[in-house]
Amino acid sequence: MSSERFSPNQFRHASSITHPGEFRDGRWHTFTPRAPVERVLLGRSWLLRPGLTFTPYANPTRCNAHCAFCSEELARIDAMRLSAHTTISGYDRYFAALDRAWSELRGFEMGLSLSGLEATSEPEWLLRLLSLLDVHSALFAERVLYSNGSGLATDERLVPALARARFDRAELSRAHFDEKLNQRIMRFGLGQPIRRGEVFSETVRRVQREGVPVKLVCILNTQGVSTIEHVERYLDEAEALGVGHVVFRELSVLGDIYRENRETRWIAAHRAPVRALMDVILDAEGHTRAGWTLEGVTSGYYYYNERYRRGRIEVTLEGSSYVAHRDAVGSGVLQKLVFHSTRELCGDWVPNSQVVGCYD
Repeated sequence: MSSERFSPNQFRHASSITHPGEFRDGRWHTFTPRAPVERVLLGRSWLLRPGLTFTPYANPTRCNAHCAFCSEELARIDAMRLSAHTTISGYDRYFAALDRAWSELRGFEMGLSLSGLEATSEPEWLLRLLSLLDVHSALFAERVLYSNGSGLATDERLVPALARARFDRAELSRAHFDEKLNQRIMRFGLGQPIRRGEVFSETVRRVQREGVPVKLVCILNTQGVSTIEHVERYLDEAEALGVGHVVFRELSVLGDIYRENRETRWIAAHRAPVRALMDVILDAEGHTRAGWTLEGVTSGYYYYNERYRRGRIEVTLEGSSYVAHRDAVGSGVLQKLVFHSTRELCGDWVPNSQVVGCYD
């Protein structure tokens, strides 16, 4: 399947944009969904958003980092439990259930979004998942790993396995290239080699040598990267590693739908608005910052981003809203599919929301 055909969001090329402010103001509200597709899952009819992503929620172990902004520790008010707190057990039973879920979805075009906690923290789980993925290869038009890179740095089998599984890219998180600043934000366990700057850099190079493109993900915050000067220094470091794509992601809008906890307080205290960066790079009069070129804007069902070129790097500036995600989830159309550790398939990150059913 071509990536052109697999286009779940609206990309608007720079040549068609005369007033970027109208998209910045509208953000995800400018997203126009395609007609949903009806599918029968576990004997019940569901409406699915074309091009949605399927996530086998990656929590074979507790996460080996403790990021200050961790979205998996955010407790939505309507959540009865957190997926992050129920790790996967009984691999035979788990993978048999996932096999049944993927078999029932055969013929429906999706993307694979391998995220949750840390997908590389338990190599045997990941290798077994990739083996099952090979059986269901035709399901997934796009395959993306979201990772802190920890397991890629310590288990030599994983990077070649990702290449054999034809992953489109690995999105590797790094809050800052300064090792101490990064550790202050991402809080890796002290036994994790990836916490060291030289290990992270070598891991990025090795993933790219194996033929898997790397996109670096930097979460904007006032303890790390927040200004245009910070952004450009980060891009210079990324370019030196040979990375071709970096995304700077604003901490998601939480509204009043989450319980207050350590993470929500940190997010409120350290939020850095992506809109401020957008306005510096491309102002309301259409003047572009030296060295930057607008390529276009993308609207998704709960996020909005602008894509630029700076030197050899494609740069994405992204904002999102978990409130918009919650509202879209409740629209009657499944916006994504998440396979939880309980072997239940849901249309939400919250395991008691939009429950399709258990595939045991």
